[in-house]
Amino acid sequence: MEVLDDVAQEHAQLGVHLVQSKSALTANPVADRAKSLWKTLSNWVALAAEGGCDPDSTLFEIYVSRPVTATIVHAFAEAATLDAARAAVFQARTALWGEAPAFAQRSDVASEIASYVEKVFDADQDLVARVIKKFRLTCGSGSPQADIEAVIRTHPVSPSKVRDIADHMCGFVKRRVDELLEAGRPAIIGRDEFKIAYDAYVRKIDRDTVLLSRAKAPSLDESQGYLPKIFVQQLEIIGMTFEDKLEAVSDYLMAAADRTDWAVRGEVDVTSLDDLDATLKRNWKNKRLACKVAHAGKAQDQQGQALYADCMQVSASVQAMDPPEHFIPGCLHRLADELSIGWHPDYEQHLKAKKAA
Repeated sequence: MEVLDDVAQEHAQLGVHLVQSKSALTANPVADRAKSLWKTLSNWVALAAEGGCDPDSTLFEIYVSRPVTATIVHAFAEAATLDAARAAVFQARTALWGEAPAFAQRSDVASEIASYVEKVFDADQDLVARVIKKFRLTCGSGSPQADIEAVIRTHPVSPSKVRDIADHMCGFVKRRVDELLEAGRPAIIGRDEFKIAYDAYVRKIDRDTVLLSRAKAPSLDESQGYLPKIFVQQLEIIGMTFEDKLEAVSDYLMAAADRTDWAVRGEVDVTSLDDLDATLKRNWKNKRLACKVAHAGKAQDQQGQALYADCMQVSASVQAMDPPEHFIPGCLHRLADELSIGWHPDYEQHLKAKKAA
């Protein structure tokens, strides 16, 4: 990136691919008299004339983020032979300068593009034709992010993972480029380096072994708003610390977000979440009995703390996939909020008493 051009691809057999990337939110960057078009063409012609590239083995591309066209750029892009390229250049010169040899309209060309146009039309026209023969115009859909995702969808990956893959790889490229520039090195990313990173991330999130959480941890203010919830009161009854309560709120909120997100994306069937709840209730019931036997001589709040600590270490899969670390604790807090489970041996009576008070 920003080495040979805005973006460039070098291939041992296919040669060099130079890309000028143009934004087109409002104006047309390839209009017949667009500065961006003529500056790009003049730079490419100068590069070829100075020996910076071999026009016969170089692909010259202008990429525009949305569909655009114009008479001159269309003719250039359609020129597949040297004769067609010469004809396209001749037509463009006539359109901007007028008929040869007088070129009566030459002085009418806007000053902001005049110097670039002159560099193209005053250069060796055989060289210019060789550049135009290898020129192409590529237009995006209007959303570069959607275009990236469309490419990923052609790969053997789950539809629900496409956006995550696109976000991750865009971040990978940005970070790698920044690291290279900070080190004073050209921003060049090898094809193999990119593919290794791409394949590794796809294996991580799209091999049906791990459920990816997209939930964001709540802020302190958000967490404090949930302190009156029943599942937090359950922790208060057994004497858990304020930090423990905040951690519980975070797990609860992130797990709730995950449950909704996975169901909407189709990554998890909702019945699997019901099955998980049943599994967690059964685990709680068995651990409650074991805790009662093991800690019979201790105070009830201590028995509750022991049961809580034991349950927070429960591991369970969802459709044979491992959920993120916060998910099972968050689901247990959800069940505690519904009073399906509790930590204190007499949690229901204590909560009724708190409510009456």
